[in-house]
Amino acid sequence: MIAAKNSSWLSKVPAGWKFGSLLLISIALYLISSWQVLLMLLVISVAVLVSARVGFAQLRGPLTTLSIILGIVFIALGLQTSWLNASVSVTRLLTLCLFAYSVSLTTSFNAMLELFQRVAAPLRHIGANPAQIALALSMAIRFIPELRRVYSEVREAQHARGLGNNPFAVSVPLVIRALRIADETAEALDARGYDSAPADNR
Repeated sequence: MIAAKNSSWLSKVPAGWKFGSLLLISIALYLISSWQVLLMLLVISVAVLVSARVGFAQLRGPLTTLSIILGIVFIALGLQTSWLNASVSVTRLLTLCLFAYSVSLTTSFNAMLELFQRVAAPLRHIGANPAQIALALSMAIRFIPELRRVYSEVREAQHARGLGNNPFAVSVPLVIRALRIADETAEALDARGYDSAPADNR
């Protein structure tokens, strides 16, 4: 998920600081085993997400999916190990996801692109093109919600035809439309004169 328009305090924080903090938080979460501390961090992650002024419509789908996944993880870990261990793991994952939502939904696509390009800048010394790497990463992130939207449209159309439970009937149109989107994107890049050759080292 990427922010479209957000005017919260978190949107004014530079992308580098936000993603750097997210990296440190993710490492810290997996070093903490105390459920009390993890529960406190979960409360903080909820507070940060609420303060980010993210609309419920943007979070309803992702949180529903996340709840289903975490429910499955909780049951599987509880049966295999212990319910306390399952609770700790689920709390850890939920906290990390909520922090990640806060970061992604308050960071514009252009800010992400610029950050990726800065991070990839040292690769220029080995002949890589940081701009290309940044664009590829940003487009990959951008296509995740786009493919999800296409999947929903195809699923609804096939369901109306009585083919909603047929994986083949859904997957073939989905692949075709995904390839069409990729082709249109490539044509748009060519039309803008985007150079695919690696940048010369200077």
